[in-house]
Amino acid sequence: MKKPRLFNLFLAVNGLLLGLLIMLPILALLLASSPVEIMKLLVDPEVLTATWITLLSSFCALPLMFLLGLPSAYGLARCRGRLRRSLEVLLELPMVMPPVVAGLALLLAFGRRGLFGELFSNLGIRVTFTLGAVVLGIVFIVTPFFVRRCTVLFDGVDKKLEEAALILGATPWQAFLYVVLPVVKRGLFAELIMAVAQSVGLFGAIVMFAGNLPGRTQTLSLAIYSSFESDPQQAFALGTLLLLISLLLLAAVHMLAPRDRRL
Repeated sequence: MKKPRLFNLFLAVNGLLLGLLIMLPILALLLASSPVEIMKLLVDPEVLTATWITLLSSFCALPLMFLLGLPSAYGLARCRGRLRRSLEVLLELPMVMPPVVAGLALLLAFGRRGLFGELFSNLGIRVTFTLGAVVLGIVFIVTPFFVRRCTVLFDGVDKKLEEAALILGATPWQAFLYVVLPVVKRGLFAELIMAVAQSVGLFGAIVMFAGNLPGRTQTLSLAIYSSFESDPQQAFALGTLLLLISLLLLAAVHMLAPRDRRL
């Protein structure tokens, strides 16, 4: 058998180029700001407010993603044939939709003049340009990704375990809660943190649906966009801060992910 030296060399060069493509922009961003500049941001009231809005909206969206996404992922994992393919296509629509278009769609559905705008107005509820709009935008964009990843987790559970539990007299609820969830709980925690990591960086859908209102709906991503026009150096420092938050969340994901399935 011929030694695949040329092929291995090709793989190594390809991996090196990809690594450089990923690392060079990140390194450039980290070098663009000094630790002193980042520390100054930590005492800036506007930056602290934007950070608070970013984290608050992400963690407020998390229970909604969990309650809507987890049963959907389990049901999708148990579907087969055309039904599963149809549901997967529906699930993929927000995933392939351009973020700005997603924001427009949310605005047309829940805005003052949208499909449900009159209903919400009669109830005295305002959705657009509020923190609730930020949360709803996160749920709309991130939940399909959460469902897709959790479906993979449930696909990996041996169905014989559930069947054995049902034969022994467990109800479907009991089989799900006491047999399936313990198997996937470590990966599930990792997916929840990954969902938060995705949430903190959303931009297009949020700016279209919730606006860029400092102190109300301005997240760190929107603060970077606003600062770049007037003070690029502050935008670089804000970008570094958001990158560090994302790296911490990513580290948590890898710590919680199952050892045989690192994300």
